[in-house]
Amino acid sequence: MRNKRESGQALLPVAFGMVLFGAALGLAIDIGYLRYLKRQLQTAVDSAAIAAAAEVNYGDYVAAAKADSATNGFTDGANGVTVTVNNPPTSGPNQGQPGYVEVLIAKTQPTFFIRIVPGAATSSTVAARAVAYLGSARGCIYSLKPSPGNITIGVVSRRGGGASLNANCSVIDNGDLTLFGRPDNVSASAIGVAGTFSNGTRSNVTPTPLGAVSASDPLSYLPTQNPGNCDFTNFPPITNGFQTLNPGVYCGGISITQTANVTFNPGLYILMQNGSTNNGLAIGGSGNVNGSGVTFYNGANSGSVSITNTGTVSLTAPTSGTYAGILILQDSNNSHNATVDGGNNPTFQGALYFPNLNSILTIDNIGNNAAYTILVAGSLDIRGNNNVLGNDYSSLSNGSPIKDAVLVE
Repeated sequence: MRNKRESGQALLPVAFGMVLFGAALGLAIDIGYLRYLKRQLQTAVDSAAIAAAAEVNYGDYVAAAKADSATNGFTDGANGVTVTVNNPPTSGPNQGQPGYVEVLIAKTQPTFFIRIVPGAATSSTVAARAVAYLGSARGCIYSLKPSPGNITIGVVSRRGGGASLNANCSVIDNGDLTLFGRPDNVSASAIGVAGTFSNGTRSNVTPTPLGAVSASDPLSYLPTQNPGNCDFTNFPPITNGFQTLNPGVYCGGISITQTANVTFNPGLYILMQNGSTNNGLAIGGSGNVNGSGVTFYNGANSGSVSITNTGTVSLTAPTSGTYAGILILQDSNNSHNATVDGGNNPTFQGALYFPNLNSILTIDNIGNNAAYTILVAGSLDIRGNNNVLGNDYSSLSNGSPIKDAVLVE
């Protein structure tokens, strides 16, 4: 009788122990899942912050962050998810810093097992945070047109010496990369080609081009110009002597020829068509042309950009403002081809930007004096033997005008 009474009494601690064991197991499962959810949230918020930073220049960074978060399974306003986007950040080491974007994702998650314990929480909120900003991109040469658009190095009909391109940056080609082999030489920090790569038998390419997905236009955020009035109408061609030009709207373009020596004062030069006069920007002859802190905007209906000077051309882009780092910008509706040949010891410091997919930018000697040069066009035709592109953007307060989103927190 005594043994039976003792065995009955053991049921109570065993039952109590099983309850405690079940509670501990439920707590472990819930905590394990919340930790898993935390990792998922962190991955999503990192991606959302990068997506948001990439859209800062376009103004739709909030929508970009929320769309990216949704693709990773966390849709703002659904299933207990909240996505908050702050520009600039409201906390952390980059609090108040312009250009930085803070993204926070929070999710209220019901508990699974621990909720059966009296007084235990029925849900828990898990949150993650990330901060990203736009840093200077490594790329400075972009061919935007897909195959059969391309970058060509050298000229198929040229005999003897070929062309060379030495770039302290990355080359991104949405089309085909072709070297004709005269010989032609290319060196860059990286080369990505979405189309095909054809190398002449006597040419050298370093490093070996890699397959890449097509890149979007890295400067498409730049504002367009559509002025209503002309500051200068049918400005006469400058053929000789010394002349200083001022910023403004040049209806009929600017033409410099023969032995003229011209200085451009700092500012924005907008080139527009005026009736049948449609010079665009034409710099030829044998004189010296220089300008510091200048941007040339070639309008939608303007002529072509043609720089074929045999003297010396020295032009540098502004270091601040809307067009910081932009030297020549052709309207995306203008499909004229462009030629840039700087003659004797030239300097082209800034971006040469011709975004129309049908535009071809021909480069033949842009020198090696510039701290940086950026080439962005539908297609690129590289000629000459003295093309050296730097990547020193220290003169620009915001670095390269071409940006990559970088995760910093």
